[in-house]
Amino acid sequence: MSMKDKNLTRRAALALGAGMAGLVAAPAILRADAPYKRTLNMQSLNSGEKLKITYWADGDYIDGALKHINRFMRDLRTGEETAMHPALLDLLWEIDSLTPSNDPLYTMSGYRSASTNAWLAAHSDGVDPSSFHMRGMAMDLTQDFSDPEMIYRVARKLNKGGAGFYPVNHPFVHVDVGPPDTWVYPAHGRLDRAEQYDREQIEMRKG
Repeated sequence: MSMKDKNLTRRAALALGAGMAGLVAAPAILRADAPYKRTLNMQSLNSGEKLKITYWADGDYIDGALKHINRFMRDLRTGEETAMHPALLDLLWEIDSLTPSNDPLYTMSGYRSASTNAWLAAHSDGVDPSSFHMRGMAMDLTQDFSDPEMIYRVARKLNKGGAGFYPVNHPFVHVDVGPPDTWVYPAHGRLDRAEQYDREQIEMRKG
């Protein structure tokens, strides 16, 4: 998405800081402005790596771009990669398009291996033992350091998955494409969401 396109899509989101008036109509504007490509601009706060890449164009995902994204979002503790869920990429793209910031999405944690998630759960509070990070369906990130809650407000309004705000020393937002839920730390998301997701997937396959 060019800077011009992004600025156009963000006009509908300028009211975010004052209650997000008008955000409901914004996704339709997004589709009208840039239906032909989706680009993510990201920078890892842990590795320092940067990635600006068009991952979807002309109605389809770009395999080579997805491989680069899988590498960028790898488990930095173990080096393991997984296929990140395309719905997560679309959610990140939509969130970025609806924020006023021109900064990249500053990522903190994408894919987590089971061993990394277990280690984090044992050494810190607020880590879901069945986290969607292990499925390639979640990202912890921030964007505007002067308003770290911005992404949370956008994700909560979109209601396309889980959204949690962590107002800790270095505030960040968790987003995922599991069943919708919202929380603000020290509160937690529902611990049955992974089970709910699995049940829904089984029902979809049956249907």
